[in-house]
Amino acid sequence: MSINKLSLQKEQSGINIPMGYFWAIFLICIAPTVLSMLGVEIAYGGYRFFSFSKITERVATELILGKTFSTIWIVFSIAVAAFTCLLTLIDFRVKNDVAPPIIGLGMLCVAFFDALHLLVVFGIIKTNMSVDTAIYMSWFLGRILQVLLLMIGTLMLLRPNYRVPVLDPTTRPSLKPVALTFSLLTFLAVFALFTLENVRDIFVQRDSFFTHPLEGLSIALYLIWGALMMPRLLKKNSGIFFQMLVLSMIPAIFANVHMAVFFKNFDIEYNVAQFLRFITYIVPLLGISLTYSRNITKQHQMNMILDEEVRAKEKIRQTLERRQNLLQNAEKLANMGSWELDVESGEINFSDALYKIFGYMPNSISPDLELMYNMIIPSYRADYKRMLEEAIKSQSSFNTEYEVLWVNGQRRYILAQCRYIKPDNKVIGTCLDITELKETSQKLSQNEALLKEAESIAHNGSFEWFPGIDHFFWSEELFRIHGYEPNSVEITINFYQSLVHPDDIEKCKSYLESMFNNKTNFAFEYRIVRPDKSIRYVYLTAKLVLDDDDNIAKIIGNLQDITELKNAAILVEKTESIYKTIASNVPDSIVLMFDRNLKLLLFDGPIVKSFTEQNHLREGASLQDLVPEDDDTPYQDIFDRAFRGEEIQQERELNHQTFMIDYKPVKNTAGEVFNVMVVMHDITEMKKVQKSLELKVEELNNSNQDLEQFAYVASHDLQEPLRKIRAFGDRLQSKFSQDIAEEGLDYIKRMQNASERMQTLIDDLLTYSRVTRTDEGFVEVDLHEELQKIIEDLEYAIEKKNATIDLMVNHKINAVPGQIRQLFLNLLSNAIKFTKEGVQPVVEIKSEILKGSELYNPDLEANKDYCRISIKDNGIGFDQQYADKIFELFQRLHTRNEYQGTGIGLAVCKKIVDKHNGHIAVNSALNHGTTFIIILPLQQF
Repeated sequence: MSINKLSLQKEQSGINIPMGYFWAIFLICIAPTVLSMLGVEIAYGGYRFFSFSKITERVATELILGKTFSTIWIVFSIAVAAFTCLLTLIDFRVKNDVAPPIIGLGMLCVAFFDALHLLVVFGIIKTNMSVDTAIYMSWFLGRILQVLLLMIGTLMLLRPNYRVPVLDPTTRPSLKPVALTFSLLTFLAVFALFTLENVRDIFVQRDSFFTHPLEGLSIALYLIWGALMMPRLLKKNSGIFFQMLVLSMIPAIFANVHMAVFFKNFDIEYNVAQFLRFITYIVPLLGISLTYSRNITKQHQMNMILDEEVRAKEKIRQTLERRQNLLQNAEKLANMGSWELDVESGEINFSDALYKIFGYMPNSISPDLELMYNMIIPSYRADYKRMLEEAIKSQSSFNTEYEVLWVNGQRRYILAQCRYIKPDNKVIGTCLDITELKETSQKLSQNEALLKEAESIAHNGSFEWFPGIDHFFWSEELFRIHGYEPNSVEITINFYQSLVHPDDIEKCKSYLESMFNNKTNFAFEYRIVRPDKSIRYVYLTAKLVLDDDDNIAKIIGNLQDITELKNAAILVEKTESIYKTIASNVPDSIVLMFDRNLKLLLFDGPIVKSFTEQNHLREGASLQDLVPEDDDTPYQDIFDRAFRGEEIQQERELNHQTFMIDYKPVKNTAGEVFNVMVVMHDITEMKKVQKSLELKVEELNNSNQDLEQFAYVASHDLQEPLRKIRAFGDRLQSKFSQDIAEEGLDYIKRMQNASERMQTLIDDLLTYSRVTRTDEGFVEVDLHEELQKIIEDLEYAIEKKNATIDLMVNHKINAVPGQIRQLFLNLLSNAIKFTKEGVQPVVEIKSEILKGSELYNPDLEANKDYCRISIKDNGIGFDQQYADKIFELFQRLHTRNEYQGTGIGLAVCKKIVDKHNGHIAVNSALNHGTTFIIILPLQQF
């Protein structure tokens, strides 16, 4: 009935007692009882080694064998009780948990009384009672003392104000009241043993079955303790020690039952009771041993988790480095640099590639806005400064070109793009070195000027006409050919018809109709009438450009004044035609003229000299002599098509250079093709630039996509699963804790702790990244008020550590309030956290105003006023060699088991101070405290 009332089932009482241990202890207790009831004996040669048979009144009291066994069990009991007490006190020193040592001290007091019992058994200590009576009464008083101490200890632990304290030596509870109380009860039991003279019959009734009926009192007290008090304690403290402690009730009750029916001292019932008392002491010892074993297992599991976290952080660090290297390589490949300007502070940061674009080694100079202005040559400087200021004012963007002057005197062309980022109050910009592209563009402009000059010299012009649009584009020389100043009149179809000689109008219309009907190129000769009535002969060459639907998209052509050449010889006509064709091509080319026998008639062009040295060009050479043997291009077919009037263009690699080759038929005034002109334009540099730009744009786009994906994972994919893990973990604890084993609840708790640490790490990283992107502006900040608020926020931690804060700050500075609060909150929290054991924490905060020249720091302005704040503590300190390391991300000098944190707090402090154009340093020595020095300007501008 008592065991049922204890309710070992978890669903009924919420107690989780290990059933395996319960049955083992129960079987150990029931086995000697059954053997005693059966009267089993072990004998040899008439000598009984072990006997469970009943002893009658004729057997002497001092049974040698029985007394020996009793002595053994009593001595073992005393040793086990003392050892259990020692283990509980060690556990108390480690955990500061007062519960186990209360039970251990009770067992120690009972062990002391059992030692008196042993002395009474051997007659060393005499009492006022007979030996037999004294032996029993010392047993009885010892059992009553044990159960009373268990009940009193349990009541102490059930007090509402009892809490399992954290590992803090300054809050260690005292065991002195418990020890005094238990000692007093033990003394009263000893006093009762030595003052009793006569024992009433109620204690000993030899003629009844229950020879010692008052053992029922001990049994009742054990049942009250085990069935009524311990379930409440197990709900409050469900450790394995107390689970095993409640099981000690089983051998204790069995021992009292055997003592209730024993007949003579040292008979089998007496010895079984002594043995079961020994088991009563063994069970708590097993409980405290299992506690130590489980703690070791948990510590090992925690070490494994920490190892996994370290590996995960290292992987994240490597990924970040890889991303950063990828971005830097992309800038290098694109020959592009980037910069970032904080509008509030005026702080500007250059990428490594931007240093090189401006002609410096990375990080060789300290960038600022004035330095960047001074790099721009004066003719561009004012306009760039105005555009940047306007972009900040209107929160817009702009792009422009300018030149920079390198320290070696070299000029470079820069294409700059800038955009104002409103949420961050920043301006970001990119600088693309377009020197090569600009030089190419200038070269094209020069070539265009040369072409115009060539047109003027050759007295020919070019035009462009889009069908359906009643307007022509004429080159300047074409106006002059027709007797007009360049762009002095609008050229339309009707206007131009008025310029054509009346006798040639129908001829021109016929060619135009044939062109539109057959979609073929054309060339013909006709006359024009100038405004001064003079008549000129012109030769028109036109080419059709078709779209994807085979419709005429536009017509381009060339018109040459051939008046002076009309009556010249055929050779002059050919020479004039060649010259006209050469003049119409772009620079960086060579022109080759072949006759129908594919003989080279002439060659000329800007690159003719270098091309001649490589290919041995000479007049009269055949095409076969000029073409390498391994070149399988079908030149014969190409020339055949060209002589049929077809213009052919192809791109080829020759002598490690890229050429755009045009095969153009050369016709006489009758429209007959008599030569083929081959124009080879060197586009090697253009192709390289084009490929380089395409590759760099593609790599830059890939890099941007990777960075955007990383930002999405960090802000969404990483935090959302983490929130779900914590949410579902909370639901498991709140809704299903009754259905989950203790080990499962422990796993959930550790999972929640790991999620919380991960959330803290993400929040700290976001805090770090938001420092330079805050929307807050610089305002006047009272440092005394801000520090006073921070001290109030840390009131609980300060009171818990019994810390003293000496605040001697009374200055105001120009700063961002939220960041200043974050800066001093991190520093004060560290000062309170990293304290020495047994030493009252003292933190001193002082400030003073000094000139930059008095601070001996080259990064500070000599004539500017600065506020120097020092935060000094008497904590654990650290080796000064780590002074720079602690301001880096994820750098910790202690493990998480020693002190909590993510290693980001001081990195945030460094970033905040840098944003305020200040300086932070630290001086420390191991076990001699730490002093942080923060230097901030009074005014930011």
